[in-house]
This record gives sequence, C-alpha cells and structure tokens, in this order.
Amino acid sequence: MIINEENVRKIIPVAGGKGGVGKSVIAANLGILLSSYAKQTVLLDLDLGGSNLHTYLGIKNRNAGIGNFLSDRSIKFSELLTNTPYRYLRFVPGDVLVAGLANMQQAQRNSVISKVERLDADYILMDLGSGTGLNVIDFFLMSNSGFVVTTPQTPAILNAYSFLKNAAFRRLQRTCTSPKSVVTYLKDVVREKQPNGTPTIRDILKKIRSISAPAGKAAKEAISSLKPQLIINMADSPEDVQMAEDLRDLIARNLEINIGCLGVIYFDQSVNQAVRAMTPFVVHSHDSLAAVELDRIAQKIVHSPRFPDMPIDPNEYESSFELAQVEAENDFTDIEQEADTAEGGDLSVSHEEYVAIIAAQKQEIEQLKGTVRMLTMNQR
Repeated sequence: MIINEENVRKIIPVAGGKGGVGKSVIAANLGILLSSYAKQTVLLDLDLGGSNLHTYLGIKNRNAGIGNFLSDRSIKFSELLTNTPYRYLRFVPGDVLVAGLANMQQAQRNSVISKVERLDADYILMDLGSGTGLNVIDFFLMSNSGFVVTTPQTPAILNAYSFLKNAAFRRLQRTCTSPKSVVTYLKDVVREKQPNGTPTIRDILKKIRSISAPAGKAAKEAISSLKPQLIINMADSPEDVQMAEDLRDLIARNLEINIGCLGVIYFDQSVNQAVRAMTPFVVHSHDSLAAVELDRIAQKIVHSPRFPDMPIDPNEYESSFELAQVEAENDFTDIEQEADTAEGGDLSVSHEEYVAIIAAQKQEIEQLKGTVRMLTMNQR
C-alpha cells in the first residue's frame, strides 16, 4: 500500500459503494482539472467488465487497454498510455471488450498493481468498478487515501459504509498472515452467516489483540493508516453534509477509520447535458457550479503536499467536514440568489407555497432521521 502523505506521487483510487453515484464522471473531470494545474496526471479505467471512462473524457477508444495487457503477453503496460486532448493528462483504457476480466485472478490483479505503482506521474487517478468485489477492493487498497463517492440518498450512504467495512476487513486479511490462530479467526468471521452476525472492525481488532499482542498491534496500525476521502455528489442542500457527518461518526465508532471530506457537489443539470454531449462537463460548462466545486476539490489536492493531510487552520475549521459544510452553505446561497434573479427578484410566497415548503422541509428532516436510524440498526 502506498501511503500518499509520504510520497510526492499520489495514487488515488475513485470508488463508489453502488452504481449511479457519478464516480466515473468525477474521475474523468478531476483528471482534467489536475492536469490543468500543470500536474502530470494519468487516468486509468479499472472498471473492468464495464469500462467506459473514455466516453466521459470525450474521446474514442481505439487503443489497447488493460484487458489486452493481461491477455497478450507481448503487450507492455507502458504501451497502454495514451495521450489525450488535454496537456499533461494521459489515459489508460480498460478491458477493451476483452471478456472475463470482471473476475480476474489475484496474480492478474498483482500484475496490474505492480505496473501502476511504477507509473511516472504526479497524480494517478483510477476509476474503479461498483460494489465490493476483490478487484475493486484490492485496487482501492493500492493507496491509503482513495476517494469514496456517494450521493446523500440512504442506499448510497449505506453502501459507502459497507464498502469501507469490506475494505478494512480485506486490509486486515492481508496484514494478519500470522499466527495461525488469527488467520483462522478471520476465516471464521468470513464464514459467519447469521444476520447481523458479522462483528464490527473495532470488535475484530479487540479479538485479534486478545489472541496475539503483536498481531493486534500490526492490525491496529494497518487500519489507522487508512485515510479515505468522501465526496458528496448530487447534493440538494447543505443539510446533506450532516448526513455525511453521521456516516463519519459511524465509521469512526465501528471501523476505527479516520475519513475526511473533500467537498460537496450540488446536482447540476449541466453535468447531464455534458454527458449526453460526450464532453467533460468542466469543458462543456466550465463556469457551472459543479465545475467550480470540483475545481475547488482539485485545488485542495494540488495545494496539499502531504495529501490526504490538508493544511486546514484549526482556528478556523475543526475538520474537513466543517470546511465542506461552510462551502456547501455558501454555494447554496449562490443557488438561491441565481434562482431569485431568474424569477425577476420576486420573493413573495403564497400561503399554499409556504405550506408546501414547510412540508418538504419536514419530509427531508424525517428522511435524515430515518437514514441515521438505519445506519445505527445495521450495526446492532
């Protein structure tokens, strides 16, 4: 595993607990933005079995990809690097219609990992598949600070939690290879079939420590090294950050992972328009709110030499989540002001509209409470 804060070159996997959260759109456009700061960037399509990252870049895929590299020994990994219309940004295609890569073997994963780790670039962004398969988890664990993209909806939040729990457990499996009693215990955890019978990572760490103090120490250090970063995509309001903070607290309590928040990206119709036009939205609508918000995330990365550790002034912001909250509130104010301007500045609200607004706010509050309850009940 690459510890990003200790390396000049940053390896950043981009994952999502479920499909439809916009991880590929974010990966493609973030790669363009990082390269716009004159940073050598490589963007890899590792959504094997469903590779289509080139469409979000607005380019045609005519080159050999990772599928060809794994199926044809005569192809070198360096030959997969493709130039793009964007200076400083290179691209590595995915499976390129090569069948069977969705269930690749460990040796194949290791081969790809070793090649990626040797790439010469400032930033290496990897668009991963959805779900919690070994392909996705092992590629995500290539570095300690991958991105988890989620929307504020309950299923996406729950899947983000499940994804990180699976990643943490896989990290323990790969770290705790001795003594045999610890290995056997971890295998027993996998075989647990009772509903809600799987212990939390915190409980697993305690059990490992009770079996072997050295193994317990190694396990604790392995989990502590994980510093994933959350991106809240397609948000509706600043209150969505509160849902993310609840997720952060649950992760800290049960998984003992210190997760950060890179920021909030509000739902923006221009993103869908750009996708339909097969053009990156940071190019298609470079002055849109979503483009500005993603560029803010890119700047956080570029201006943090020890990323994921960001130079946040503790006197101003307690954490990256508090900073994200302030940014979300400011952006929402801009959205409201633009809406008022579009309506001619008429701020009057009828009685019926007022009642509808209050009802919608109450519904949002109840949905938020329901999500918190589901997250809590899921761990009982």
